[in-house]
Amino acid sequence: MLHRYTPWLVLALGAGVLFVNRPTAAEDPPAKEKSKADEKGKSKPDESAGSKPATVKVEKGPFTSAVTLKGVVQAEEATELSVRLKTWTGPLVARKAVEHGAAVKAGEVVVEFDPEKLDHALRDARQERDLAELAIRQAEQELPILEKQAPLDLAVAEKEFKQTSEDLKRFLEVDRKMAVQSAEFMLKSANFYVEYAKDELKQLQKMYRDKDLTEETEQMILKRYKHSLEMDEFFAAQTKLRAEQTLKVDLPRREQTDRDAVAKAELALAKARDVQPLAVQQKRLALAHLRYEQAKAKEHLADLEKDLAALTVRAPADGLAYHGRFVRGQWMVPAGTQGPVLLGVGQLNPGDVFLTVVAPGKLIVRAETEEKELPGLKPALAGKLTPTAFPDRKVPVELTRVATAPQEGKFEVRINLDGKGADGLVPGMTCVARFVTARKEAALTVPASAVFEDVAEDTHYVYRPTKPGKHEKKTVKVGLTSGDRVEILDGLADGDEILSSKP
Repeated sequence: MLHRYTPWLVLALGAGVLFVNRPTAAEDPPAKEKSKADEKGKSKPDESAGSKPATVKVEKGPFTSAVTLKGVVQAEEATELSVRLKTWTGPLVARKAVEHGAAVKAGEVVVEFDPEKLDHALRDARQERDLAELAIRQAEQELPILEKQAPLDLAVAEKEFKQTSEDLKRFLEVDRKMAVQSAEFMLKSANFYVEYAKDELKQLQKMYRDKDLTEETEQMILKRYKHSLEMDEFFAAQTKLRAEQTLKVDLPRREQTDRDAVAKAELALAKARDVQPLAVQQKRLALAHLRYEQAKAKEHLADLEKDLAALTVRAPADGLAYHGRFVRGQWMVPAGTQGPVLLGVGQLNPGDVFLTVVAPGKLIVRAETEEKELPGLKPALAGKLTPTAFPDRKVPVELTRVATAPQEGKFEVRINLDGKGADGLVPGMTCVARFVTARKEAALTVPASAVFEDVAEDTHYVYRPTKPGKHEKKTVKVGLTSGDRVEILDGLADGDEILSSKP
């Protein structure tokens, strides 16, 4: 089993100084003595026997503080590809795609999406465009006719209203009175003829009764006058019915008909004068709206045609095609409801990055560091990088950027990878980068486990042995920390012993 201070031994050997720190015989805990069980069968250790606590010495020698970062290789130049559609918002299904990591040339087709649903949308858009054109042609033919017809309809309506109004006025002032007088006169005449016929018949009968004999001619004359009387009575009754029909039915109906005609003519006039101009204006606006909709339909169709062309994605430059996008050191492949997109299944939403073309030129490394390691990491700091795939290779690198704000508790670090040592590395490969942040030729160090912190006082302290079984609390000032060793700036001297753990 390796000693707990093996890293420090290796570091000391590298500097030409060997510090051996191993427990002495005095540090080994003595065996505990047991007393005999008392009368009740209990036993307990001999409390009079003491033991010396484990100690460590303060060592002076070369001390190096380094930060080791795990990173991922990525290209300095990369182009993310996504389908930016203007109109289509439905999901996209890839039916063909280059393999992940394949080398591509500028202009080469890298992804083809299924255009079936977009083809249907294009067909509908073309039909809408054709219908809009027909509607515009019809409106353009109807509008001039309506504009010419409107003044004619107004003139006819004005004439009709004038005529019906005059007819009603004449009926109320002249025709109705004349019709009443005519009916009454005809009835009076009919009654007069009846009375006259009766008087004539009576006179004939009286004249013929004075004679003893009646000739055949006399009988014929009486017969004719009787029939004439019957006819006059019938015509009188008929005239009476006609007079009643005229006075009680025909004239009221005629008046109502004329009034209705005037009302209808007035409505027609109002429509021709007030409503029809609005209809003409509405037709003009409708035609303008149809032309606007036609322009929109053409634009929509053009956008759909561009969207269809966009479903065939070509490489913008030479490079390697990676499925997905590089997100905080990881290649993230978009996933749909059925699985990863571009791998034969899955759906993609327009606008999502589905492929990245990385330039085969200069590579960089992206890593993350904790807040406590920030003080030693500065831009232009040189270091060594070891690729996971080539553990024997040490590639010279330079730290170029340290983020000023954390993300999910980590600070992003960018490392410039020397092109000479980047052979065989491609984006997505992992590595380890080591940066020496401080180096001292003679530093006092102790195990970090032997130094304790007083949070309330914001100080650090150790325990120094004084007499056998006794110790004292000593305040110290600490400096750098590297691995399991911590630098002591003040409070201890070379060779001092301290307790290795809290007593």
